[in-house]
Amino acid sequence: MRLDSRLTDFATFSQLEIPAMSKKTAAAVVEYRNIRISIFERVDVKNGKEYQAYYFTQTISGKRVHKRASSLDKAKAEARRLIDTLTLDRRDTRVLTDGEYSDYAAAIQIIRQHPGATLASAIGEWNAARKALGEGSIVAACESHRKTTLKRSGYTPALVSAVYDEFIESLERDGASDRYLEDCRSRMGQLKNTFRGFVHAVERVDLENWLNAKKISVKTRKNYRAAAVTLWSYAKTRGYLPPDQQTEAELITNRKRTKAARLATEIGVYEPADLRKILEAAPAHLLPVFAIGAFAGLRSSEIYRLKWNDIHPSYIQVDAEDSKTAVKRHAPVTIALKEWLARCPRPKDSDTRLCGRYSAENALARAMTKAIRDAEVLPVLNGLRHTFCSARVAATDNVKQTSREAGNSPAIILQHYVKVMTRAKGQAWFNVRPSASASEKVVSFAA
Repeated sequence: MRLDSRLTDFATFSQLEIPAMSKKTAAAVVEYRNIRISIFERVDVKNGKEYQAYYFTQTISGKRVHKRASSLDKAKAEARRLIDTLTLDRRDTRVLTDGEYSDYAAAIQIIRQHPGATLASAIGEWNAARKALGEGSIVAACESHRKTTLKRSGYTPALVSAVYDEFIESLERDGASDRYLEDCRSRMGQLKNTFRGFVHAVERVDLENWLNAKKISVKTRKNYRAAAVTLWSYAKTRGYLPPDQQTEAELITNRKRTKAARLATEIGVYEPADLRKILEAAPAHLLPVFAIGAFAGLRSSEIYRLKWNDIHPSYIQVDAEDSKTAVKRHAPVTIALKEWLARCPRPKDSDTRLCGRYSAENALARAMTKAIRDAEVLPVLNGLRHTFCSARVAATDNVKQTSREAGNSPAIILQHYVKVMTRAKGQAWFNVRPSASASEKVVSFAA
């Protein structure tokens, strides 16, 4: 074939504009489940900048669907997802119609609300129910069964979490103390987080296993058991448990205290010499805390809530809402306590809490334990209060007075504190007073 004379010159030939091919070459092809999607490459221009792009077009139910991605891998993944939606399952390559696709998407949304269930299992259960029921509505049959069950059992099912929320709301509405609310939220909150189902479905063995898994003392175990009994009893009064039966929480057995457990719960006390070390080494902000615990016998929780205006020249007032027994009492301000408090300047605002710098009781407890160790004294669990009760009953030989001042029953004083300390040692405890050579500033107590 003879070329045109214009093409004989190679330079002239190289300058000619050759028309682009009408058919584009695919950058990649995704073929899956007998469906083939070609991905093409192009350069998009936006705001004067060029961007590499990959796109494909597919017809779905008569409609053209365009997809674009910034990378080839993303485009392939998008094509694969599109193919997944176009097929019913891995064995069926038939393309879904608009109606079938809408039904499938709606069913998937419903089944996702029930973790662990699948669309196939749900349809299978529905099919079995239809066969068992015969004619009629499955929902109507379930409602009828529920009403019959409730009529026979006499209670309405409720989740443990719902019972907990109702109970806490009732306490807040009735004006329960902050201390009791805090205790209920702590112990019952653990029940709510552990048992996610219906309250009537929780059995005694479940509650006992929950308790046994905790590494707690016998006394603390009783407190947790009491919390469960209270919550389950409330559920019973609300009609969430059978009215004529004991609750599963009430059936929880209390473990017998072994000899080792009894020995572990024996009270410990400090020596008067230990107390002097603690008081003389205590940081300024903890000095009144240690002094009040040692010479007035307040519980750590009561000290944590104590305000400066609760401290009077001859007594410390413990309000009922701050007391463990919910009874108002006056703790004594002994001579030793008055002298140690005289070294603790009061703030201008007497409504200030003694322990205002601590946001929680456990934070105060950790600070006290550290201060005791810094004083080179071995910490004793509840040692200040135990020693006060033991020393007070030994020094006064008066059980009723000690029980009244400590906020305990006479039976508790007799059981735990009588004859723990001698009379001489009890008197020595209350004679631990600031040394005359101490350099701390002394302020008027009346101020």
